[in-house]
Amino acid sequence: MQNLILQPGIRQKIEKRVDKILRDLGNPEPPLRLEEVRDLLRLHVGFYQTDDDGLMQRAIHNLVMAGKQIWARPAILLDVVRKRGIKALVVPDRKRILIDETLHKAKHRWAEGHETIHTVLEWHEPILHGDSEVTMKQSYLDKVEAEANYGAGQLLFLRDRFTAEAVSSAPTVELVKSLAKSFNNTHASTLWRLVETAGRERPILGVMHYHPAPRFASTKNDPSNPCRHFIRSDAFASMFSATAELAVFECIKSYIRPMSGGPVGSAMVVLTDDNGDEHEFSFETFNFRHECLTLAVHQAKRGKVVFAAQSL
Repeated sequence: MQNLILQPGIRQKIEKRVDKILRDLGNPEPPLRLEEVRDLLRLHVGFYQTDDDGLMQRAIHNLVMAGKQIWARPAILLDVVRKRGIKALVVPDRKRILIDETLHKAKHRWAEGHETIHTVLEWHEPILHGDSEVTMKQSYLDKVEAEANYGAGQLLFLRDRFTAEAVSSAPTVELVKSLAKSFNNTHASTLWRLVETAGRERPILGVMHYHPAPRFASTKNDPSNPCRHFIRSDAFASMFSATAELAVFECIKSYIRPMSGGPVGSAMVVLTDDNGDEHEFSFETFNFRHECLTLAVHQAKRGKVVFAAQSL
């Protein structure tokens, strides 16, 4: 699934909201303490279980009983959560973030950051209040989620602090691992943020996928759509808009080794840009056991070979 590239104006509006939060927190050192963000914004976090009717119904009941009713029909919330596979949501009238207890604990931090951003972007209010005129439009939903993802990345990685550290070294999987540890975020979210940051002018691609070897196959893998996330930097999206996800995944399959964990391969791969010119990318893949992350970084444009006609 390709990431949605946001317009510069929207990014700037989101960045201003995040800058204010970080400024009000005293521009903290990494890692960001989310409890301090909660206190600042007067947010509360709770948990629910979609597979337990009792717990979910009680969560909905508590949201309604405290005062203003959030939804005209609160039970709709349960149906929406289940049908869309939602793992976290925010209830604006109560300033409460709800996270699915079945979501892996390592992902709670990203889920909370994502929902926090929804609460500070005022143009997201219609969807947070269940406005059917907009929530039925998938294109709008995709845009809103992309904006929340962008904001979460800016918040959890402390904006310019991450940028300074990310651009001071060559983009590699080892850098992803190091930055993930420093900022206390997942490797996946760090890869995403690194591609965004280091790839404004340089074509960079990040791919989240399962190991293609049958012995390591995941039941969650979709052979027709093997790239769970296909993260294009600004420069990559601009120059390689026609590059197909499946074609890239076939390149990854050509060098990846059947290993259960750790670095599983690297290669120099040639991709063709929208003008038909060939470019060399360094691909490297690391297996984090639950999924593989691949980072592809532009190295050079290949020169065209010109054959001069010789007279006889």
